[in-house]
Formats: sequence, C-alpha cells, structure tokens
Amino acid sequence: MRLPLIASLVAFAAPAEAQTLVVGNKAEHTVSFVDLESGQEVARRETGRAPHEIAVSPDGKTAVLVSYREPGYNGNTLHVFDVATGEKQRVIDLGEHRGPHGLKWIGGTNRVIATTEVTQDVVIADIATGEVVESIDTDMQGTHMVALSPNQKTAYVASIGSNNFSVLDLEAMKKVADVPAGLQSEAIQVSPDGREIWVGSNGDKTVTVYDAHSLEQVAQFETDGVPIRVEPSPDGKHVAVSLANTDKVLIVDAATREEVTTIDLASVEKKTPVTMLWRPDGQQLFVATTQSASVIEIDPSDWSISRIFAVGAGSDGLAYSPLDTATRDGEAG
Repeated sequence: MRLPLIASLVAFAAPAEAQTLVVGNKAEHTVSFVDLESGQEVARRETGRAPHEIAVSPDGKTAVLVSYREPGYNGNTLHVFDVATGEKQRVIDLGEHRGPHGLKWIGGTNRVIATTEVTQDVVIADIATGEVVESIDTDMQGTHMVALSPNQKTAYVASIGSNNFSVLDLEAMKKVADVPAGLQSEAIQVSPDGREIWVGSNGDKTVTVYDAHSLEQVAQFETDGVPIRVEPSPDGKHVAVSLANTDKVLIVDAATREEVTTIDLASVEKKTPVTMLWRPDGQQLFVATTQSASVIEIDPSDWSISRIFAVGAGSDGLAYSPLDTATRDGEAG
C-alpha cells in the first residue's frame, strides 16, 4: 500500500521557511491557500466558477483568479484575493470579454493580462481600479495560454483551435505575428533569458522551441504523452513538461533538449498533472494533479517526490507568494 508513504511525506518533509502556495480548484469553484512550512491548507475560499489560471502580484500580496468556462457557462470576471488573510477583495467585470483563461501579472504595474477565449482576444485589467484598460484582438480560436518576455514588453499567446501562437507588442498594444506551432498548441513559456519560446502541441505530442527574435523553429522533440504545460526552471537549466494523459512529468535539459528523468506520479497514486510552478529559488517544483485534488512537490536535487498537499477538487492553477496566509480563526473556510 502506498498510502502510508503519502502520509509520511506530508507530515515530515518541509522547507525551512513559511510561504504560501495558491491553488485554483476548478471543479468546486474554490481557491486553496497552502502553508509551505507545514504543508497544510490554511484557508479555502469561494471564487467565481471554474477558476483555472492564477497571477500573484510581484510583492506577493494579491492573488487574481479567472472565472473561465464550463458547460453552459462562459465567465467574464477576475476574482481578487488578499494573500495575507485569504479574503476576497473584489470582483472585476471584464464586460464583453468572455472566457478568461491564461493570466499573468505584468511586472512593475498594477495590471494583469488575460486571454479571453470566447471573444478571441486578450484584455489588460488594472487590479487597483478594477477596470479593463486595454484589449488586443487575436482573431484566433481557443486563445488559451499567455507567456511574457522577461522585460514584460511582449506577450506570446497560444491558441489551441488555430494551432499557433501570436506575438503581441504590449507597448504598441497590437498583434505583430502569428506563428504555426503544431496541432492544438496550448503550453507556452519563455526561457528566463528571453531568447527562446517553448510551445507544447497536444495533438502532435511534441514540444517545439522557437527563437524569440526571429520566431524561427530551432528545435523539436516528441513526448510520450500530451505536453499540456512546459515550465523552464528559474536558472534556465531545465524544462519541466507535464504529460497529462500518462500521469508523468518529464524533465528536459534546456540546452540539449535531452531527457534528464521522468517522474511517475502514478507511483503515489496521483493522476493528470497539469499546471506546474517552480519556486522562485528553484528549490521546489509544484505540480497540480487535477483529478486527484492534490499538488505534488518535487525536489530538483534528485527529482524525488518530497511532499503531497491535499487541496480542492480539480486542482489546477498555481501561484506562489512569499507571504503567509493567516486567517482570523486559523481554520480553512
């Protein structure tokens, strides 16, 4: 039986400093705040329906979640939480822009950029004022995930239905290019040095690397499962690829594109890895297992599973804050 192993992982392995992991639970419309010192969920709050991606402000004080889509529902709101208390601060109405999914905080500002899948565009919302301040049409089907260049001047948006990614100039507020990227392009991230764009193709089961300046393909490799997310490590040495349909996480050498290892989450009875997140210092990799109501913590020193956090149903979106969440009653609510 593996259950005693899981319990011991939760109880005894812990990093030295307390921080918070924010988790969107899309199947039950909640957000979990997990204390990373104890490994315990300290608060669970209601969000809008179908919360998927999350963005946290650079100072770690504010978390924003989208209200995305589900059968019979197309959301058009962002839900803003105070990380220190776990309390909802406000709801931002995106108006005609519907189906927000991909979400990033634009560094150095009070603004977030969100893909709006139904209306085939992206919106930029001011979290302080609660207003939509800009929008850019992609005119692409399934405008789903967004990544930002390190200087925050360029956004790269993957569109599943159009099998490509778009390049958006955030200073001119316009689309400048569409780049073919394989069948059902979804996962997209930029290398920490800003030189490469990594894109996962769900339909082709490939990961393709593009030169961020020329937008030319420079490398491609096949995966054994659907590469639903790609996440470069903070030091740029590795890229994690979550293979949603095989319950595995592939670790790739970013320079050689060769496999370093594959982590089998079925070994701890967890299923469907989706969103991944590196701690800013690179000392942990977090993986949301959406069909197991949990988040896996992986230790990059040996690529072992170090802890498992119990959260809500449909665990998906992840974000990190250096702050602790301390509720008034000390209990999840």
